[in-house]
Amino acid sequence: MDGAEHSPQADGQQAPVPTTKRVLLLAIKAGEIMLSSGAEIYRVEDAVTRICQACDIPYVESYATPSGIFLSLGQDDATSEMGTIVKRVRRSGTDLEKVSRVNDFIKSFCAGELSIDEAYGVLEEIDRTPQFTLPVRVGAIVLVALFFTLLNRGGFVDGACSIIAGTSAYLLTQVIERLKINRFISIFTSCFCGTLIAVLLFVAGLGDSLSAIIIGTITIYLPGVAITNAARDLLSGDLISGVARVAESMLIAVAIAGGVGVMLGLVPVLPRADVAAALPPPVLFCAAFFGTVGISLIVNIPRRYLLPAALIASCGWVLSRVVVSLGHSPILACFAAACLVALLAEIATHTTNKTATLFIIPAIFPLVPGIGLYNTMLNLIRGDLQMAAESGSMALFMAGGIAVALLVVISMTRLVVVVRNHILRRS
Repeated sequence: MDGAEHSPQADGQQAPVPTTKRVLLLAIKAGEIMLSSGAEIYRVEDAVTRICQACDIPYVESYATPSGIFLSLGQDDATSEMGTIVKRVRRSGTDLEKVSRVNDFIKSFCAGELSIDEAYGVLEEIDRTPQFTLPVRVGAIVLVALFFTLLNRGGFVDGACSIIAGTSAYLLTQVIERLKINRFISIFTSCFCGTLIAVLLFVAGLGDSLSAIIIGTITIYLPGVAITNAARDLLSGDLISGVARVAESMLIAVAIAGGVGVMLGLVPVLPRADVAAALPPPVLFCAAFFGTVGISLIVNIPRRYLLPAALIASCGWVLSRVVVSLGHSPILACFAAACLVALLAEIATHTTNKTATLFIIPAIFPLVPGIGLYNTMLNLIRGDLQMAAESGSMALFMAGGIAVALLVVISMTRLVVVVRNHILRRS
């Protein structure tokens, strides 16, 4: 560490902790909170490095993966000892409020406003920050189920059925998570039970579009966060983490499709065919807006950014509909809409001085091809492999279009910032 170990005091007091070790623990604590709250890998590594450099540590090496952080600190002198710590992060979830607060904390710490001990206390407080209460989150599920059903050509009765099925599935997820069961099993089970309730309501004569009801039920499980983080990690050169995030999103999709598909496979014959609703564009715009508010509550973004995120999502969804109405493919529509979402998110970032993740993650949910995933499973169950391949490949390319759009816009934005800073330094 930084010199010889301190010996215990004569009066029996505990020896003081060496400074390097205290910095290690502080930086790892910040990285752990961010990683377990859904932050991108490059952001975690940058946060850890900045904390160490703010403590005048000359040598800092940090490396993070989706499940752990490695950090080494030391002096420039080759004869000095190195401090190294490895932290396994087993918690996983999405809590953008914590990500935002840790970012604000790092700015304050790097400005010299906090001592190491005070900083650790602040991180402990951030780590204890609760999410929205269960009643608020259940209200968010109601918004998501109702309005995403409307976005997927369902009617208001279909939306009411989605509320019942989606709320039941979410409450089951909370119970399973308390039992610390594997996340993918949790998603599979919740989607299976949500689809079961949706089918029962449809068979009972409620609702006109079973597909819309099911899509509204499973929307909260779609891998929008994994897709976003995968794109941003790949952009930053973190190939291992980016590929891991891609694999995570694929496993989530398989768990969702498996839960829905197994349930539908148990239903011999449905009493009637789906009937799509024709809602006016203003209603659909409001559906995208309020559905994104629900998603934002679930991922726990700071309250004052709920409306900006919802507006960005609504603008992106409108553009996607316009592109489709002009006769272009849904893949191009997803790409164009995701470009707009990423651009507006970057503008909001520079306006609010917050991370773009706060706005991108909830705003892309209306674009995630949930109906393509559903149709793929339905065609597989029916034995129509050609239609299953077509709908599955379309959903895959739409998701890829979203990821590529994020990569393009974010990289172009960074290039503009670098060029601007270079010009300002030379002027």
